Amino acid sequence: MNNYPTLRQLQYLCAIDKYMNFRIAAEECFITQPTLSAAIKEMEQLLGNQVLDRTNRKKIIFTPFGQEVVQTAKAILPQLDQLTANAQRLSEPLSGLIRLGIIPTIAPYLLPDILPILQNKFPKMAFKITEDLSASLVDKIQEGDLDLILMAFPYDTEKLETFSLLKENFYCACPPDYFPNKKSLKTDDLKNHHLLLLEDGHCLRDHALESCKLQLPNDQKLLSATSLQTILQMVAQGYGITLLPKMVVDTKILPQNIKIIPLKNPTPTREIGFAWRKGSPQVSNIQAISKEIKAHLK
Repeated sequence: MNNYPTLRQLQYLCAIDKYMNFRIAAEECFITQPTLSAAIKEMEQLLGNQVLDRTNRKKIIFTPFGQEVVQTAKAILPQLDQLTANAQRLSEPLSGLIRLGIIPTIAPYLLPDILPILQNKFPKMAFKITEDLSASLVDKIQEGDLDLILMAFPYDTEKLETFSLLKENFYCACPPDYFPNKKSLKTDDLKNHHLLLLEDGHCLRDHALESCKLQLPNDQKLLSATSLQTILQMVAQGYGITLLPKMVVDTKILPQNIKIIPLKNPTPTREIGFAWRKGSPQVSNIQAISKEIKAHLK
């Protein structure tokens, strides 16, 4: 009779491969580091081969056989997740865990509005929220670490299914003394001003520039920050202007020394929606969630 490693052992090994750190891998698996080490050693005994090269105490090194085990585990575990999700979906629809990823320029502005709706409408569902940049969330959903992403488009989602929830306008946010007597602006009016945007990696930066058809000259001073709140404080202090989507403007919690001016037609917009893996076992739950949120936002 073959001695197979357990699913837990394979999960632990994948965690080590993902984080390349025993302490972090143990924390992510909700076990102690000695328990993690013991499980890996037990798996090696079952398989009759080492998966880790322990000659280097300062660095995690997988043996060639260990790399093979990791790749096999990465192929097996998502299939088992799908099998379990299918079983739960068939036995009790609209239930179970939904791992939801949200980008930072949506999470604090839309999540407080839609999360109570989800919890009320789908009481048997549990939602685990992950906030991260679009590129990281897309990687996680393709690797099976997430079920659903709430993100902004356009974005490269060729391998994913998508569902549009809404389109929202961009507004110009500026200090009170900018653009006197103007009730609306053309995108050309934004040129030759210090434009404050999020750092590279935030899709809001690209969407704002693309939708407003702004081509930044090489000599234009462009300041960037890691969060919208930081940018808003910089605008309030007179460092320049920025572009805000409607959901941020609607929060009514902007700094006092900021003026919001709409942009003229054709008004720049971004699209908000869900994305998920094609063939996801959660597709019926995802479709129910998508339709409910879209109806609520209307």
